[in-house]
Parts: sequence; C-alpha cells; structure tokens
Amino acid sequence: MTLACDDGEGSGCAAIHYTTHGAIPSLDSLVYEEPLMLTATTRVRFIAVDWVGNVSEVVSELYTREASAEDRTSPTTTATPAGGAYQSAQSVVLACTDNAEGSGCAATYYTLDGSAPTTSSLRYTAAISIASSATLRFFSVDLAGNAEPAKSEQYTLDAVAPVTTVSPGGGSYTDAVTVTLSCSDSGSGCRETRYTLDGSAPEAGSPVYAGPFSIAASTTLRFTSVDHAGNVELAKQAVYVLPSLDRLASEQIQAVRNASTGSVNLVISGARITYVKPAVGNVVNDAAGFFLQAEQAGPALFVEVDPLTLSPAPQAGARVRVTVSEKSLVNGQVRARISAYAVLSTGHSLSDLVQDVSGVDVTTGTPPAYESEYISITGTIGNPGFSNAGLGHVQAPFTTAGIPEGSPGAAALRLRIAEPFHDTLALSQGCSLTVVSPLWVFMSGTQTTHTIQPSVWTENQATVHSCPAPRVTGAQAMHHDSAILRFTRAIDPLSVQRNGSQFSIPGLSVTDAVVLSTGEVWLSTTSQTPRQQYTVTVASSVRDRRGVSVDSTAASTSFPGYQVPARLRLSEVAPHVQQNRDLVELVVLTSGSVMGATLLDGNATLATLPDVQVASGDIIVIHLNPDRVTPGADAPGSETLSKTQYPASSSFWNYDTAWDFHGTTLGVGTGNRTLRIRDGFDVTQDALAVIVPGNTFPGYPALLQALQSEAQWLPASCNGALCTYESFPTAGEVSVDWSQAFVTQGRSYSVQRIGATDSDTRDDWFVGGSSFGVRNP
Repeated sequence: MTLACDDGEGSGCAAIHYTTHGAIPSLDSLVYEEPLMLTATTRVRFIAVDWVGNVSEVVSELYTREASAEDRTSPTTTATPAGGAYQSAQSVVLACTDNAEGSGCAATYYTLDGSAPTTSSLRYTAAISIASSATLRFFSVDLAGNAEPAKSEQYTLDAVAPVTTVSPGGGSYTDAVTVTLSCSDSGSGCRETRYTLDGSAPEAGSPVYAGPFSIAASTTLRFTSVDHAGNVELAKQAVYVLPSLDRLASEQIQAVRNASTGSVNLVISGARITYVKPAVGNVVNDAAGFFLQAEQAGPALFVEVDPLTLSPAPQAGARVRVTVSEKSLVNGQVRARISAYAVLSTGHSLSDLVQDVSGVDVTTGTPPAYESEYISITGTIGNPGFSNAGLGHVQAPFTTAGIPEGSPGAAALRLRIAEPFHDTLALSQGCSLTVVSPLWVFMSGTQTTHTIQPSVWTENQATVHSCPAPRVTGAQAMHHDSAILRFTRAIDPLSVQRNGSQFSIPGLSVTDAVVLSTGEVWLSTTSQTPRQQYTVTVASSVRDRRGVSVDSTAASTSFPGYQVPARLRLSEVAPHVQQNRDLVELVVLTSGSVMGATLLDGNATLATLPDVQVASGDIIVIHLNPDRVTPGADAPGSETLSKTQYPASSSFWNYDTAWDFHGTTLGVGTGNRTLRIRDGFDVTQDALAVIVPGNTFPGYPALLQALQSEAQWLPASCNGALCTYESFPTAGEVSVDWSQAFVTQGRSYSVQRIGATDSDTRDDWFVGGSSFGVRNP
C-alpha cells in the first residue's frame, strides 16, 4: 500500500506516521518512507503532520488476506503419548495444527487395525482408549481440503516381565568360566540386563550385560532384566565356586621369573594383559610386547612379541593363556618369549591391579620390587628437566612423596617419555603429573643398579596436574638473518603472530615468527652483526599449549650475532690416559667459529667448545677431565685468545702449536664406542666407530647405525641389512680395532687418522705413536 499527504496552500507535509499492529499512531510512530508490503490480514492506521506541527485526523484501513483461497499446505497431527511399550491401557490424544496462515483443521480420521485411514474411517472426536496392542494410523484434513500423509504409531501393551537365563549355571569348576546371560520377552522385548559379581542386588547403576564375560574366582552372580514396557524381572543368582585362578596365574608368572635364562616350557593361564607396548626406538632396548599380571601385589612379566603377529590382537583387559618358550634378561629386565597364545576372555577392568606407589621407594630391591607391575605414580619433574634417553625417548628426574629430591633413590628414578608425547603433553621441569603404566626398568652393562623408569608410551597414560609458566631458556643465531628462541615447553602456535610483533630485539627488526615442534620459535630478523650481543624479549601473549603465558621474570635472553661455523674433523684419540685425562684432536678444515660445537661419546657430551675463531689448518686438542689441581699440569681453562695463551712452559700438557680446550670430567669410554664432533647447530661434521674384538656391548650396533644413517660412516649397511654382531659383515668388522691403544697407559699411543685421508671407513685409521699438536703422519 502507498500513503500520500496533501497540505493544500499550507506549510507543506512534513511526515506521515503509521502503525500496523492496531495501535493509534502518534508522532513517535514509524515514519512512512516507502510503500508497505502486507503479507497477512492487517489494520493500518496513519496520520500526517505539516511543517508547523498541525496533525491530521487518524485514518484507518483494514486489509484482509483471503487465506482459504491460497492455502496449499496440509495440516500436521501428533499423537500423545507416542507409540511404544506400555504396561497398562493408554488414552491417546490426536492434535491437529494448521500453518499460521492456513485455513484451519477440518477433521482427523484414524484406524486401529493397521489399515490405511481414509475420510470414510473413524473421525476423531475424543481421546482414543487403547487397551491392547494396536497399530494406530491417522491423518488430518484442513478447510482448504489439504490432507496430510497418514502417520502410524505402534502401541504394545505388555504386563509380563522378561525371563533371563544363565549358561553355564552356578556350580563348582576347576578353571575360569565364560558366562552368557540370555533374556527373552514375548511382549515388548528385552531392553537390557544388569548384573553384579559381588552378591549385591543389581540396580540401575550396575553393569549392563554386553556379552559373555569370564569368572576366574569364586563369585556370586546376580542378574535381572527389564523389557521395553518397563517390566522388571525379579533378580536371580548363580554361585560359582572356583580355585583362586589369579593366585595360580601369579604363581605361574613367578615360576617364569625364577627360571634360569634360556629355553623353558611353562604355561601362564588366566593372567590379564595390563598394557600392549608399541616398539619405540631401539628394537632391542625398547621392544614391542605386552605385560602380564594377575594380582595387584604382582608379580608381573613383560612378553616380548610383535602384537601384529598374534590373533586375535592382544588388548589391555584380556585374560590370556600363553606358553613361555624362553626366559631372558635384557638390560636388567626379565622378558619372556612365547610359543602359544590364546585369548580366554576380554573386557576385564584393570582398576583392581593398579598399585599407587607414589609414597613408596620403588627403587629398592634386586631385581626391582615393582618391575613390570601396573602402577600409578604421582610426582614432579626435577632439575634439569628432560634429556635424551635412548632412541626415540627423553627422560627427566622424577621426585615423589616416596622418593623426595636428594633421597638415596632419587638418582635412580627417571620419568621416561616417547618423544612425540613430551611435546604434546607440554612437559618441563616443575610439572606435576600422574603416570599409570607398567613399570619399566633398565640397567646397561656398565651400571651396577637399575634405573627405574615410569614410562609414557601413549598420551593417555599421563595426567598432567600443573606446570609452571613457560620460561625462555636461550636463543641462538642460525644464520645472518634468523635465530631460534628456546622455551622450557612447547609453545602454542595459535598464540604466536606470524609478523613477529611479539618478539622485540633492540638493534634488529623481527619480520616473521614460526613455532617449531620442540619448544622453539624460529625468528626471521634483519641482518645481524657477527658476535654483537642481542637481547630478545617475549610478550606475555605468547602461551604454552596449556594456555599459560610466558613467565614475565624469564621472558628475555641474549645471543651473539651469527658467526659462520668452522668445519672440523677428528684426527687423533688417546683413550687410555691415567685418571681419564684422555685427549682428542681435531683439525680445522674451514675457518670459522667453534662456539657451541660438541664432542660426544655415544650420547654423552665430552666437551662443548668455547667461542673462538679458528683458521683453516689449525689444530685443536681437547683435554678431558683436565688436571687443574697439580701445579703446571693442565691450564686453568680453555685457550680463547691464542694458541699460546697458556704456553707449555707453564702448563706442560698444553701444545703451543694447537688450541687447547678443556672438556668435562668424563673420559673416553673403553670397549665399543662411537665418537662424533657436532657444530653449534647440532650437525655432525665427523665421526669415528671403534671396537675391541670380543666386546659385545649391546648398545653399540644402534650407535653405529646412527652414524651410518647420517652418512658419517661406511659402508652404509651390512649387505643391505642393519649392522649388528650377527650381520655379514658384522658391526665389528666395519669398525676400527683400537684395542692396541689400551696396551700402554698414557698419551704416547693413540688411534689416529692416516694423514688427511677421509673415506669415512675403518681404513682411514691406525694405532701407533701419538702426534698431538701437529699434523698426522
């Protein structure tokens, strides 16, 4: 509709005000600006006002929409109560509604015999009484003649409770019993069956029967079913008398643990699988398998087997029967291999096996008292936090109520985590958590006591209670226009803006920021001045994966501008000096800085080199476990100014022709070892693999394989296979025999590179008279 105003020869129309809801319009009502679209019956009232404030009379117009002529929508009918199973007769109400603009409901028709209703069927006039099972079908018609599709509701009247049977019935048995409960109901059908195993009456909170279950001890089973009409069966019971199968299984596990290592033929029947362990890292040290336990107090046993080779696949909570064919002792842990495997039943709870050992000293006993047992342990990650703990793992000190910091057991307790979950759990020093897991233990050939390692192989084994705010631990220039900033825990990528605005470095502009996967943030910067000290500060908006902001008291750190790293090569090693005061010589291939370069024996750091600029051709001698006590022996520290900063005339173990650097208190180990030199960016520059014939240190093949995978030692494999003590050629046959270097103690004999040859093979090296401080012959 369109509204218009005419003021004749007056001041002119100023506005038209209107209402569409029946109210009298005023100057506060809506102002007319464009034609009104009316879609339903509407009364429009309106007034006009001129420029001097004269207001017209109210005009009213009624617009009626003829709905019956336009209605094309059928009505909707509902039945209350809806169809279902009921114990007594039901009074069903049919309610018809038509759309708001429709013509209105005319009639509802229905049948009770399941036949399709028509306009000739019974017409609904009042509530329908249904006293026996029936199929109600119905539909409605509106005044415009629109009919809805017929609907159907099924009403089942059932006043008889269901009947449940148990198989096998109660009685005396000599082995575990697999029990099946069967419910039948001829009326509305069985809805559920609930049961108890402690003799108590089953109720709404009792376990719902989902399938056959195993009974392994004397038990009173009580059970009841309910049908869809709500009829509840009187509870029944069956009493099962069995010997203590858990006790018997524990005795069988103990028999395996007590057996001599080697071939055995022992059966374990009815023990539960507490955990299925994946193979993580070294396949020998951290093999795949599963843990068996029958009683909370133990004992327990690790079965070394690839779970993928077993059918059905092992799963936690399953009772199994295995035949143990071999007992072994690997890294101080009892292990079993099996020749037969069968699943007796599945789905058993493990809660009754978990032992909370948070207040216990779990490091006591030989073998350890809780080895392989299913434990819960709560503690705090101690100083200095995490470090490498074998391939694919990290570990950290772990203090508990039973093993506080500084106690005798503290040195032996370590929280061990598969590397991916160290980041996803965002753990660091000071975090408190609970671990539920079989207790892993480890003792290498050189250890005299076990390391006790509560372990996290999957994320759901750990519950983190609290962690301190993340702290900045350091920064390092990676190139002339980039740096890495390190934190105590992984940072949430969503909290870091790509434009780098949350990171300030006076003297530099940060142009980009990217969160890496290991508690690090990569920063792109403008060009850095070599060696100039820079300080980076992190904004509080940067958070860890737990949503905690960076600690404001530890949000800054300094780093020197980027320096090109020197290229280094191992050239000589004297491994048998008195008091572990061993020597390692390096040759500088290309000039640069050695700041942060590390010398490693296996995974142990022997030395970290100082910030010194060296030239191509320079020689570096690293003094391990230096003697700073005996006057005139080793220098007071590393030479950082010149090769003669501490001349041999005052420090007789120094070499005036070389840079003399100090290492840690560790010496080079004996037996089968790998040595490597890494630059300050953890890139391996050179390596050496050495053995003593007859030595079978278990960890050596993995160390050798790591060098081969980094292309630092050849051959790259042993005939296409990993090099081991059994491969062809063997791990020993591709390594340098340095046994003659241990014949005479002191610095006079060494294993050394032949001149400048570098084929990354054993042929580069020989044992002979030492030549430290000068080029090798």
